Amino acid sequence: MFLDRLLATFRARRKNDPVLRALYGTIMAQARQPYFFAKLKVPDTVDGRFDMVILHTYLVVARLRHGGETAEALSQDLFDHMFRDMDQALREMGVGDMGIGKRIQKMAAKFYGRGDAYDAGLEADDDMVLQEAIARNIFAAQEAPMEQVAALAGYMRAARQELATQSLDDVCAGRLRFPAPDVAAA
Repeated sequence: MFLDRLLATFRARRKNDPVLRALYGTIMAQARQPYFFAKLKVPDTVDGRFDMVILHTYLVVARLRHGGETAEALSQDLFDHMFRDMDQALREMGVGDMGIGKRIQKMAAKFYGRGDAYDAGLEADDDMVLQEAIARNIFAAQEAPMEQVAALAGYMRAARQELATQSLDDVCAGRLRFPAPDVAAA
């Protein structure tokens, strides 16, 4: 019985692989947009790039969150896929097996913490709540440039709205689009 459920889960995840690759590829392409680093002054560091991946993955996970069983399972699979990619990236950077688990655990904690902060910020009537979350999380290592923080908050709101206009069927099929960062942040 247990083995049957395990095999069914494995088959379902393998079936989702093309969708996960499409979703994650779109997320990664958007997170790497030069505009975020050049114009919005997101730190162009490993941590800054990771924060942009978190931000975009969070937006997609939030879109899938209340979409029913299939969407919620896809959301979890996307989260798992992201952390498998992070595990691989750490290994390529030379982090040894002994350090991988602790680093991934810290990265997951960052994802959940930022997700909670972004949820609170996006749901708040006061835009300062979201801006404070962005300043604290994305610009933690430097003094936050408030104009850029406000622009990134505007981008997040526009991206969330853009994702909300896309059908859940499209998103669950891996067809996803984000707004142009320069237009959405304006």
